[in-house]
Amino acid sequence: MMDNGYTDTEPGFQSYSCARCRRLKKRCPKQSPACQTCLKAGETCLYLGRAPRRTRKELEEAKLRGEFQPKKKHHTDKSEPGNSSESNTANSNSSPGLTNDVLVDPRGKPLLETDNVDGGGTQLHSPTGSSVHLDRVSSLVSVLGAMAEGAQLSTSPMGLVLNHKGASFPHKNYVDIHIQTPDQESENDFQKHKLPALRSNQWKPPLENGSTPVDAPSIQAEAITGIFKGGRITPWITENGQYKPIERSLYDRFIAAYFKHNHKSFYMMDKVAFLNKVSTIRDFTMMDGEFEDHFIFQLYMAMAIGCTTLQRAEMLTDEEGDLSEHFAFLAMKRFRPVIRRQNIETIKCLLLLGIFALFEPKGVSSWTISGLIMRISIGLGFNRALAGERLKKFTPVEAELRYRVFWSAYCFERLVCTSLGRMSSIDDDEITVPLPQPLNDEEKEDLEVANMMISLRRMSGRIYKKVHLVSVGRKNYTIEQKNEIIESLRQEIDEIYQRESASINEKNANKWGGGSLSFHCSDIWLAMRYAQLQIMLYRPSVLIPKPPMKSLTKLGEFCLQALKHTYTLYKKKLLPLNWITLFRTLTICNTMLYCLCHWSIDIAESEIEIQQCVEILRHFGEKWVFPKKCAEVFQNISSTILDISLSTGQIPNMEKLTRELFGASDEYQDILDENNVDVSWIDKLI
Repeated sequence: MMDNGYTDTEPGFQSYSCARCRRLKKRCPKQSPACQTCLKAGETCLYLGRAPRRTRKELEEAKLRGEFQPKKKHHTDKSEPGNSSESNTANSNSSPGLTNDVLVDPRGKPLLETDNVDGGGTQLHSPTGSSVHLDRVSSLVSVLGAMAEGAQLSTSPMGLVLNHKGASFPHKNYVDIHIQTPDQESENDFQKHKLPALRSNQWKPPLENGSTPVDAPSIQAEAITGIFKGGRITPWITENGQYKPIERSLYDRFIAAYFKHNHKSFYMMDKVAFLNKVSTIRDFTMMDGEFEDHFIFQLYMAMAIGCTTLQRAEMLTDEEGDLSEHFAFLAMKRFRPVIRRQNIETIKCLLLLGIFALFEPKGVSSWTISGLIMRISIGLGFNRALAGERLKKFTPVEAELRYRVFWSAYCFERLVCTSLGRMSSIDDDEITVPLPQPLNDEEKEDLEVANMMISLRRMSGRIYKKVHLVSVGRKNYTIEQKNEIIESLRQEIDEIYQRESASINEKNANKWGGGSLSFHCSDIWLAMRYAQLQIMLYRPSVLIPKPPMKSLTKLGEFCLQALKHTYTLYKKKLLPLNWITLFRTLTICNTMLYCLCHWSIDIAESEIEIQQCVEILRHFGEKWVFPKKCAEVFQNISSTILDISLSTGQIPNMEKLTRELFGASDEYQDILDENNVDVSWIDKLI
C-alpha cells in the first residue's frame, strides 16, 4: 500500500474504476490516464481511488475537531475497544447521517427508508414514493467527487439530508441533488434535496431560511432567481402529474429553428459540434448521466427559443406553443450546477437564458442577466486577445470559439443597454479581440450576419457615448463641434447601411429568396434599424438638448419611416414580439410625439403610424399586460391627434395634446414606473 492510500498495479492501469464508470455502473477498463469507455464517450475520465484509512488516534482527533460523528450500526452488538474503523457505533444523539437502514433528521425521524438491492447497492425511498439507487456510501462519495470536478474528497462520513418543512439542519453548506420523479416536481424542486458540500470553495446554495454565501455563483444565482420569472412551472403535464410525450420530430424542429433563425445574431455555440452531440441522443427524456448539465441546459434553452420563433411565425398549434415554457422549465432545473462552473459554458448558458428572457412577459430580466454575462466575460479576460504564452495554450479553433463567445456577450449586452437608453458595462476601447472568422466555408454567410450585428451594436454604442452620456454635458463643446460630432456619426451610419444593404440584396437575389422566418436577411429590417439609429442620433440629447427645426424635421421623417418598417415586418411575421421591440417602439413613439408638439411632422400621417403602433402593441398577447396598457394610452393619443387634425389647431387643443404626449398622463407614467421601463426621456429635457 502506498502512502496516499492507492495500491500499486500494472504500469498504465489503475487499481479502481474511474468515477464515471462507477456512476453509470459500467465495467471500467482502468487504463491510465483515461479509460477507453470515457474516451469513446468524449467525457472526462477521473480516477478518485480510495481514501486512506486513518489510525484510531487520528479518528479521535477528528472527532474532537467536530469533523464527523461515528455512524450507528444497525445490529445491537457493541464494537470492541481498540477498533480503528470509522464505522464504530455512536450514541443515539449523533448528527444525521447515512446509516445501513434509514436516513434520519436531527430529531430522529426517518427521512428515507433503505432497502438492499442486487449487487450490494442501496435503494433509498422518500416518503412521497421516489427512489434513488446508491452503490454504498463510498460510491456516492465518488459520484459527488466527479460532480465536483476533481475536488479532494473528505474522509469524513457524509450524511444525506432531505430538506422537509419543519426539519432543522446542523450543516451550513449544501449541494443540490435531485431525487424525485416528474410528478413530484414543483416550482422550488431544486431546493428539496441537498448534500453536505465537498470543499470550501465550491458553490453552495443557501438553506431555506439561511443566508446567501458571499461568493460569485451564489450571488448570481440569487440575482437570477429574483428577476427571472420564467422556468418555474411547466404547462406540459398530464392530470396524473407526468410529462406529456413529445415527438422526436418536434425536438428536431425546434433545434433547427434556433440555429436557422437565432444563432446568427449570437454566434457563441459551436454549431457542428453541438449538432453532432445532439445526434447521439437516443431519448431526450433519459439524458441524465449521459451528458453534462451545461449541455442539457443549452439544449433545452435552444429548443425553447426555437419554439418561440416558430410560435411568432404562427407555425405551431397553441398546445405546441406551450413547449417553450416547458423547455425553459427543464433547462432551469440545471441552472445551479451551470452557474457554479463560472467558465465559458456558464456564459453560453446565461446568453441563452437572456435571449429567452426577452420574450418573458412577466418582467424585464435581460438587463440584469446581460450585466452578469459581461461581468463574467471581463473577469475571465475574454475582452482581451490571446497573446504570447497564453495563446499557445489554445488551438486555433479554441481561440476562435472563445472570441465568438465574447462578441455574442457584447452584442447581447449592447442590445439591451441601448434599447433601454442606458450605459454599457464595457467601452469599445477596452476590447482587443478580433472579429469572428469562419472556420470553414459553410460558416461564411452566417458570420457575415454575425459581424453585421456587431457593427450595428458598435454604432449604437458610439452614438450613446458621444451624444447621450451624462459626461458629454461637461465637455463644453461649441456649436460647431457638436454639429461635427453629429455629422461624423451620420456618415458612419450611412456607410454601414449602404454596405450591409448591398450584401443583403446580393444574398436575397442569389440564394435566400422569400419565405424565411429570419429577419436577418430582410432589407426592411435593416432599413428599420437604420431609421432607429438616426432617431437615436437626432432626438433631444445631452449633447443637443433642444435640436434646431432642421434636425427635428429629419427626426420626424425617420420616426415615420421606423414605424412604417416596423409595421411591415409585423405584417410579414418577421417582427420578434419581445421587450426589445417594445422598448424601441415606445422610444420611437415618444420621439414622434415630441416632433408633433414642435410642428415638425405631419399630423395626419403620424395618426396613421400611431394607429399601426397600437395594433402591434395589442398583438403581443394577453400575457403581456404592459404593452396592452401602453396600447390603450396611445389609442387615446391617436384620438387626440385626430381631434386636432379636424380642428383649427387652437391652443387649448395643443395643451391637451402636450399632456398626452409627454407622459403627463398619470396612467402612462404609472405603467412605465410599474415595469421599471425608462424610455420616457422627454420630460427630462424640456
